Amino acid sequence: MRRADQHRNQLIRTIAWALLVLVVVGTGIIYWQAAAPLNDAKKSAVAMAEKYGKLKSTSAFYWYNRQQTYYTVAGKNQANQSVYVMVAQKGGHINIYQQSSGITSQQAQQTVKSSQHPRKIVKTAFGKWKKQAVWEVTYVNKNGRMCYTLLSFKNGSLVKTIQNI
Repeated sequence: MRRADQHRNQLIRTIAWALLVLVVVGTGIIYWQAAAPLNDAKKSAVAMAEKYGKLKSTSAFYWYNRQQTYYTVAGKNQANQSVYVMVAQKGGHINIYQQSSGITSQQAQQTVKSSQHPRKIVKTAFGKWKKQAVWEVTYVNKNGRMCYTLLSFKNGSLVKTIQNI
């Protein structure tokens, strides 16, 4: 009787471990599949930034999705200037901005922190709103609601805010 119980317990443990491994591997595969389109977009945007923006090194990647989707690659060009190379998802139109001609991601976050007092900043993205280069700061407010603030790249002024989503 004891031997049968031991065998049953061993079988249950083996099945439990197999299920655990299956869940972990399955979760990894699902995550990999879900991230694949963004990873492909990033590779493509970096390749275009290197080719047309003459980037020799990259330091950041931003994904912006408002009226249109833009992928922006930050880095240094061959003249050793810090630039943002913005690639439109549709049409592949490319804009190049000198980083020194506007505010940084950190400055945009600081502006939102001092004016909105968010609980948590979720992400910052560089894109275009009505033909104007903007920083989009996504954050969770004091009430736990998602908010978006668009700030002008040129001077950090408020362009648009969406509160309590």
